[in-house]
Amino acid sequence: MQRRLLPLLVWALAAIGCGRHTTRVETGTRDQVLHIGNKDEPADLDPHINAAQSTGVILTALFQGLVVVANDGRTILPGMADKWDVSHDGLTYTFHLRGDARWSNGEPLTSRDFLDSFMRILDPQLGAENAGQAFPIRGARGFLEGRSKDPASVGMRAPDPRTFVISLDHPAPYLLGLLSVYPFYPVYMPSLDANGGRRQRGGPWTLPGALVSNGPFVLAEWKPNAFISVKRNPNFWDAGRVRLNEVRFYPTDDENTEERDFRAGQLHVTARLPKTKVDVYEAGHPNELHIVPILRTNYLTFNVNRAPFTDSRVRRAFSLAIDRERLVHATLGKLGTPAHAMVRPGTGGFALAEGFRFDPGEGRRLLAEAGFPGGAGLPPIDFTLNGNAGVTIALSEALQQMWVQNLGVRVTVHPLEFKVYLSTEREKQFQVLMEGWGYVVPDPRDMLELGVTGDPNNDSGASFPDYDAAFAASDSTGDEAARREAFNSMEAVDAREDFYAPLYYTNHGFLVHPSVRGWRDNPLEIIDWRELYLAP
Repeated sequence: MQRRLLPLLVWALAAIGCGRHTTRVETGTRDQVLHIGNKDEPADLDPHINAAQSTGVILTALFQGLVVVANDGRTILPGMADKWDVSHDGLTYTFHLRGDARWSNGEPLTSRDFLDSFMRILDPQLGAENAGQAFPIRGARGFLEGRSKDPASVGMRAPDPRTFVISLDHPAPYLLGLLSVYPFYPVYMPSLDANGGRRQRGGPWTLPGALVSNGPFVLAEWKPNAFISVKRNPNFWDAGRVRLNEVRFYPTDDENTEERDFRAGQLHVTARLPKTKVDVYEAGHPNELHIVPILRTNYLTFNVNRAPFTDSRVRRAFSLAIDRERLVHATLGKLGTPAHAMVRPGTGGFALAEGFRFDPGEGRRLLAEAGFPGGAGLPPIDFTLNGNAGVTIALSEALQQMWVQNLGVRVTVHPLEFKVYLSTEREKQFQVLMEGWGYVVPDPRDMLELGVTGDPNNDSGASFPDYDAAFAASDSTGDEAARREAFNSMEAVDAREDFYAPLYYTNHGFLVHPSVRGWRDNPLEIIDWRELYLAP
């Protein structure tokens, strides 16, 4: 009898062992652990120096500003401030911090924390790329540019632990939107002071075990090039509404691999979707497919201080040689819209002039006029890319072909790992760069600020007085017609000088598993983590 039963027992155990494995999505849904693709491995988790939209998603889970934007992408909601007052002239904002505002270590979060954090952003020695977003604040630009050494010259005060006052040079109706994003998150100064100081860019204080934050989650684990884990913060003021126990962010260099991981049950949400899979999901899984026109412009940046792009005729030739309709059709399909202006049409209710066109004949004429007929005599040209994902390479190859066909010019492509790309961009060690800018507020100002002389995000190095004057004019008035005229003037200067050349606007394609509840698409890609939960 034992000899008969033993083979049956072995077979039964083997059958159990060969059963279907539970997927990461299934266990995550059961345990309220969200698995999400995040495209890039973060260079750092210091919110004041972040210039990457993908890292910004992680930062929204860890930190919270004075106010937040709801996941409709428009509505301003209370954050660390439960209420605020605006003076009749629009120049003074008084924020009242909530009594239960706490750091993740349980210590009270005060107005002094915001004052110290905002002054850190404006410290010239930190070199915060997004410091220009603070320029509406009285005296902020003068302090950042070193014309004043006195912190009291900046229009910010903390008269008591729960009151924070901001004074402006001019009305800025977009200010609350700016204050909701990562350049204006508070950071825990004792941790910085103990780990290299406040002027250090990132560093040990941003690592697990050291990072003290104030958002819905805390940093639990960071395995480079594998995942970042954040777990529910019990000291968050609205912790009762946070239903996810953990979020895991996965860097994903290749969108095809990411899509396979989604099908295999390894991801609840992807960061991207290959163009070749759009029709497949439209036909078979339309509820999982999301294609969202977002406020993001993708463009070429010409380094105006590096030959041959010191000559505007060469820059214009390269831009005129680009057939944007063909570029998008061949490489992006429904995931892009051809861009003929830097600002996406409709942003903030504005439709601006479109000055960028396809005219290869004019491009060849300008190149010859600059002394390089048919490309002859041009120095070697390096084309710098962020990574080697399929769509990035496809775009670069299509541009290479257009420049060869329309100008007789050959360029060499240099894909860089994300951290190296950011360093190359910041130090302006490139000739021509392919990059993109995701707006943080739905206003043309956000995009057009990149062309202002000396702006930390002006990667081109461009400096044109008429552009600066137009930006100043747009920033000093609330009149819609006057702002439209100023925005059009800036677009016209760029179309004339071509320090930036728009390529396309992003229609973000990605996948969301049906178990993810509370997800809302919006043009700013805001995620309100309090709204998300998982259900079978």
